Amino acid sequence: MSDHATTLNTHIAPILKRRGVPGIAVAVTHRGETTFLEFGVTNLEHPLPVDRDTIFQVGSISKTMLGLVVGRLVEQGRVALDAPVAPYFPGGTGIDERITLRHVITHTSGIDAQNMIADAPRLLSDHADDSVQASLRHFVRRSLLFAPGTDYSYSGPGIMVAAAVVEKVTGRHYADVLQDEVLDPAGMTNTFTTADQVITRRVAAPHGRDGNGRPVLLTDRGWQRHWQLPGWDVPGGGVLSTVRDLMKYAAYVRSPAAPPGLFDVHASRGPIGRDIGLAWWLEDVAGRPAMLHDGLTIGYATRLVLIPSEDLAFAVLTNSLEGGPAVKEIERVIAKTLLGDVPGRATGPVGDELSAALLGTYDCGFYGTVTIAPGARAGELRMIANPAPVGSDQFVIELFSAERLVRCGEDSLIMLEPDGEESSRVPFVREADGTVSALRVGERIAGRVG
Repeated sequence: MSDHATTLNTHIAPILKRRGVPGIAVAVTHRGETTFLEFGVTNLEHPLPVDRDTIFQVGSISKTMLGLVVGRLVEQGRVALDAPVAPYFPGGTGIDERITLRHVITHTSGIDAQNMIADAPRLLSDHADDSVQASLRHFVRRSLLFAPGTDYSYSGPGIMVAAAVVEKVTGRHYADVLQDEVLDPAGMTNTFTTADQVITRRVAAPHGRDGNGRPVLLTDRGWQRHWQLPGWDVPGGGVLSTVRDLMKYAAYVRSPAAPPGLFDVHASRGPIGRDIGLAWWLEDVAGRPAMLHDGLTIGYATRLVLIPSEDLAFAVLTNSLEGGPAVKEIERVIAKTLLGDVPGRATGPVGDELSAALLGTYDCGFYGTVTIAPGARAGELRMIANPAPVGSDQFVIELFSAERLVRCGEDSLIMLEPDGEESSRVPFVREADGTVSALRVGERIAGRVG
């Protein structure tokens, strides 16, 4: 094991226990050399050691693969990013005629994401049709959050529309197109889209926490049937892969074989320096321009990051719904080990004027609401989660909460861990008169309601 690998192993191993995550797989490719680090077990009830070929749900990293497919069709002249998508569905789906392919692949369509997760248990009952095309009937008929192209709000249903366009143009199921345009060319031989494809392989089972905060195996939870995400969510979150294969993917998307334009700025994600390519998030990591995406499904938290200036790519896969903080902590360890001292974000106290503008309650849709309140320390705020009531045929992911929020730049707050380490950003929308009209929680717009 190289010196860097030894250092990474020494610092990452304790994170597993401290964060209560059953299993973690990490791959780091730096200047042509790949290091694999594996920790913990696949399943608390039937444990096997996690290894570099253990299969995890990668969650929304899947969206970047759809971005590659769309980029390929653009390269071939079969679709145009600025062409409206409604004409692809002449039967009538309720898709606004202003919405283009660029809008749906960059989350700037205004299509609301709320009922995708909340209503999925009901929509998936009795062996209902879970195809990409069927999703259009369920998820795109609600009124838009904003006029297409005028704002950004993360939208799984918008991604489904992009995948439905792919199916219409190619005349094939999305999973088959993904295989031919992404998985096979990249050499991803251990990456799949359905549970039956992985039943004979080493798979990381999903975990969460019980009422006492202890890790437990999750079954039949959320918007998935048993362990498998519905077919309509394969483009947005249903790919199953390994850290070894994700390093192959990271190499492929930066190679001449990949279509052009994947990492061009196609839209803004609100705050300065946070943009989006063809489904890839574009922002600084460790003070360097990076292309990345997170993933969060029922029982998994993941992250894939590419930093071209350092010839660095890394993937972190965890089998816990609570794995997000572990993923962020591991990213900090990787950055410090390989890049040296990493500049922190420009943070500072929340001034009285901004604090007064931020205090209040914001609607997070299917999550519920969050309330911004004064913090325990001077110059800090806190965010209180108010979960939405859930029916027996609905599901909701627990909201973020934070005891410490400080200012980060002109238009964001940032959560601080108890030890002062930076965590997730919470951008806000400030109007010309100084009032704050919305937060961006989990990349989605949360408008002020009180």
